[in-house]
Amino acid sequence: MKEPDLTVIRHLRNHGKFAEAREQLGQWMEKESDNPYLEFEMGSILDALDELSAAIDLYHRALDHDPPKALKRRVLISLANDLRLRGQIYDSRQWLEQARKEFPHDMAIDLFYALSLWKDDDRGSAFRLLWTMILSEPAFKDLDPYRTTLRHYSYHFNDR
Repeated sequence: MKEPDLTVIRHLRNHGKFAEAREQLGQWMEKESDNPYLEFEMGSILDALDELSAAIDLYHRALDHDPPKALKRRVLISLANDLRLRGQIYDSRQWLEQARKEFPHDMAIDLFYALSLWKDDDRGSAFRLLWTMILSEPAFKDLDPYRTTLRHYSYHFNDR
């Protein structure tokens, strides 16, 4: 499936014209009701309009329509984030755990997973994941002399 030209929708969204973007997308979706790109974009618009339940439904529909890998990644992140925001932490974690298996070492997915862990009062796991991400990032050159020591503490930070 080819990604549709969403320039108009993104322009409207970037200028805060969510109702207009929603209307235009609705018209397109009447013609292509099984297009995961349109479903994802509509979900994003609904997120901006604080209509999380409707957005979640559209993200599920997009997943049902077998989106290409790059789009699937974005859908999974958005779905899990909305579920977390609605307090459906277990579901959020489940989707992110699936995403982490499908997209290993993906920093965005890991960050949203850490948020879900934190919200689920699993703060130790959230902290450990963030700590590991920071230590694994080569851009933080100032950490180079300390990486071995910091890695040790990432496994033993609860030790007394």
